[in-house]
Amino acid sequence: MEKFRNKYRIPSTRLKGFDYSQNGLYFITINTYNHQPVFGDIIDGSVDNIISPKMILSEAGKIVSDCWYDLPNHYPNIILDEFIIMPDHIHGIIKIENRSDIKTKHGLSEFIRAFKSFSSRRINELRKTKKPDIWQQRFYDRIIRSNRELNNIRLYIIDNPVKYSKHAI
Repeated sequence: MEKFRNKYRIPSTRLKGFDYSQNGLYFITINTYNHQPVFGDIIDGSVDNIISPKMILSEAGKIVSDCWYDLPNHYPNIILDEFIIMPDHIHGIIKIENRSDIKTKHGLSEFIRAFKSFSSRRINELRKTKKPDIWQQRFYDRIIRSNRELNNIRLYIIDNPVKYSKHAI
């Protein structure tokens, strides 16, 4: 049995030894399986006579939005901050705020697992399929350590459609 132990495991991207259930802010990125653009399209929009790319959600994208914003109903120790759905990924900020009146103490991986599960199930119902391949298996996280970093990440999320559309050109 020792022969294959950890040989085929991909190393975790989580910070070793860090407790992801403790209070804090976390920047999350989750990609679709094979980067398939299933959540909608970026179109040119106009705000105050300035052309600004805008994300138009597909039905699958609307499901993802519903499932994301429903997370605090299942996990009352989280607060959702800035969030965006892109054609082939999402970015969001989750704040974990454990309180003495909340008995369960779930961590970041549990929230993401539940979100991916809820949204995959509903998207597969929409597609009338049982294929679970909506999301990549893993997700990217960054522990946000300062207000400056939080504000920079918020701006990055808000500006993501502009950067995405420039990348597509």
